[in-house]
Amino acid sequence: MKIILTLSILCFPFFCIASEWPDIEFPEGASVEIVADDIKMYGYPTKTWVVKDKASQMLTAAFFKKQWKSQSDKFDEQKLGNDYVINSLQDPFLLTARIKNEYDGVTVLVGVTKNIEENANRTGSIIFPAPQNSNVISDIKSQDLFKNGRTVILQNKRSLSENYHYYRRYFQRLGWNENSGILDVNSGKAVLMMNNGTNTVDISFNKKNEVVNVVFNQVMEGL
Repeated sequence: MKIILTLSILCFPFFCIASEWPDIEFPEGASVEIVADDIKMYGYPTKTWVVKDKASQMLTAAFFKKQWKSQSDKFDEQKLGNDYVINSLQDPFLLTARIKNEYDGVTVLVGVTKNIEENANRTGSIIFPAPQNSNVISDIKSQDLFKNGRTVILQNKRSLSENYHYYRRYFQRLGWNENSGILDVNSGKAVLMMNNGTNTVDISFNKKNEVVNVVFNQVMEGL
């Protein structure tokens, strides 16, 4: 039986989760629901929280960015639709915050997943569809109460346009529909959002120093 425990943070500037896992701090006054506490999903130990706060989306994003960026081996932040998504790879952990605007503040889905396969982040083996000579930095699956998620971080030296159209064509061939797509070669950034029924995928592309970084987030209906 899964138990959801609600913690109201009223007396301290932050709530800290300790042990061997990364310390996660939550905003002062936020309400935190523990959805998954050190359970294994697809063989990966996972912690998941739902955080509700009255702050704005960008203030909340700044809170997690300040907490995570300096500790990151890889860091990415993107506006995806109406959500703001932050990914922080702190090997062997992947930290994710997906910040949703609500009428009275924000709801944040915070997840920490541990890759228990030694050196898995360094092998570069392709177990995910990617352009030739891509290097997979992280490929982690997780699950909350209702959804199965997958987050992949990879990079290559192909063009921004080639990466964008590779994934656009790939999902179209599988019968997915394009919700929105922005390819801005001049700024070196692109975003692609697609769906297949209630299943969704959003992909962000960022070119820097001739290297394209790709962050792939997929959410599929759970059982």
